[in-house]
Amino acid sequence: MFKLSSLVTRIWLATMLAIGFFLFTATQVYGIIYKKNIEENYMNDFESSINSLVSILEEDPGFLIENIDKSRAYDPHLSLIVKLDDEPLIYSSNIYLEEQLNNFNQIKSTSKFETALASGENFLIIDKTSFNGKINTPYILKKQDFNFNDQEGQLYIYGDLSFLNSTYSRMKTWSAINAILYIIIGILLFYYLQRRLGKPLKQLRDIAYDYAKNDFSKQAQSNYKDELAQLALAMNKMGKSLEVTGAATRQEKELLENIVTSISTGVLYYNQDKTLLMSNPLGDEFLQHLYRSNQVMKTVIPEVLEHRIDSVIKFPEKVIYENNIEEYYYRITLIPLFDENLESVRGVLVSIQNITKEKRLDIMRNDFINNISHELRTPLVMIQGYSEAILDDVAETQEEKKEMAKIIGEESIRMNRMVNEMLDSSRMEAGFIKLTKMDVYFEDFFKNLFTRFATMSEKNNIQMELKIDSNLNSYFMDEDKMNQVFVNLINNAIRHTSLTKKEKKKVGIWVHLDKIMDEVLIEVIDNGTGILEEDIPYVFDRFYKADKSRMVMKENKTGTGIGLSIVKNIVEAHNGFVEVKSVVNEQTKFIIHLPYLD
Repeated sequence: MFKLSSLVTRIWLATMLAIGFFLFTATQVYGIIYKKNIEENYMNDFESSINSLVSILEEDPGFLIENIDKSRAYDPHLSLIVKLDDEPLIYSSNIYLEEQLNNFNQIKSTSKFETALASGENFLIIDKTSFNGKINTPYILKKQDFNFNDQEGQLYIYGDLSFLNSTYSRMKTWSAINAILYIIIGILLFYYLQRRLGKPLKQLRDIAYDYAKNDFSKQAQSNYKDELAQLALAMNKMGKSLEVTGAATRQEKELLENIVTSISTGVLYYNQDKTLLMSNPLGDEFLQHLYRSNQVMKTVIPEVLEHRIDSVIKFPEKVIYENNIEEYYYRITLIPLFDENLESVRGVLVSIQNITKEKRLDIMRNDFINNISHELRTPLVMIQGYSEAILDDVAETQEEKKEMAKIIGEESIRMNRMVNEMLDSSRMEAGFIKLTKMDVYFEDFFKNLFTRFATMSEKNNIQMELKIDSNLNSYFMDEDKMNQVFVNLINNAIRHTSLTKKEKKKVGIWVHLDKIMDEVLIEVIDNGTGILEEDIPYVFDRFYKADKSRMVMKENKTGTGIGLSIVKNIVEAHNGFVEVKSVVNEQTKFIIHLPYLD
């Protein structure tokens, strides 16, 4: 409560010291002046009265002696002592006679009195002495010799100011009472200041701390109309303003964080010291790739990024470049952010776009164009050659012409199939896919497919297997579209299983029900070459050749790269999805998940 660091304590101390110094100084000065003036006045009066008495004594000693009791008319505080030869002492009737005679006898024992008496002459002593151990008291003593009736006499006129001691004592008492009142008033003043100044200031301080912690639940209270009340009112208004501003700021910050988190662009913000202050998930993913590729700790900024940031800070210009990290491609933009005076760079905003898909799409598109050009060139050359042979009568017999016409027809069908696949893929990617659903029996459906691939499987010594759970007989689906799905999957399975040198080559289909997920699962399983783990996420991308996801061999160059994309679109049109699981050179599963329709 009583702390020197407190403003109330310091104000109180300053006030009390100022008032105390003033009171003490005034009391002392007044006491000294008062005492000096009183003493001088009394001593002057004493001296004047003594001169008058001496004058009377010189003119008529008898008159003075006979009327000595009336001498107090000159001054009641003076005592007259007359001594005649062989006669007793004569005293005046002073109101303080007994006390003054005691004081007079004490003065007679002083060296100063003895010296003056020994001189044998009249004398006047004005001095101070301590009576009975009390404070020094001024006194006056006059000795005057005279003759009366042929007798030698001495008149001692004595007076002191001991009667003022009681007045001084009362003044000290009043000074002590004033000091006590000063202390009491000081304590009351302290509590008053504490209540009227300290408590409101403490309340305002606590509210300011609460405002700093974004706690605006409290308001300053004041029942007066002084400056503190105005300050409390201003604090309350400021709190409301800060609360509204803080809420708006938090909303904007939350909105900005959600935007930064949800955008498809990675964001990193570095300050001048190259300390990462902000990032979003895609920015963190980019850093993870950098850390892994550069083999540096996460606390260290990768060197390639550090150099770019240094360059932007030194030469504040926007920088755009592309970077390849392992199998990922990024377009990176570094933007300098300036301080308020637009003179120095306070930080660098790094914007990261993952262009891996676009890069791979370009590569796949180029591969597709090259591949489709090759695929179309071969049948076109064959059609052109056999057509010219028929026109030029190179085929001599009717059977040879029919054989050439058959080859032309097969190549035309092959070209038509490739063109239809491309058209189907384009329509499906655009969302134009129409289903004609009916109840299709699994056993008949898959046996027809196996019959279609019987020659191909026997030629490659591949065993075809079909397993259908007894609780699943049929499914409501588009038979033609699903036929297209499994033609692609079975064709790929046979083609890539044929590339292995295993003794037992198998391609199987397993139809069963997942009761936990309430799904119909159709698995196409082979023990062929398999798919590399890093290629699995891209096998359903358009133009991505399935051969690239397998163990590529020279004898396996067929396909347009859009078959699995068509599979994915058709299955998703049936409200399902396709899952791939593969172990290279061991087993590959394409699992079709379809919702169970009871």
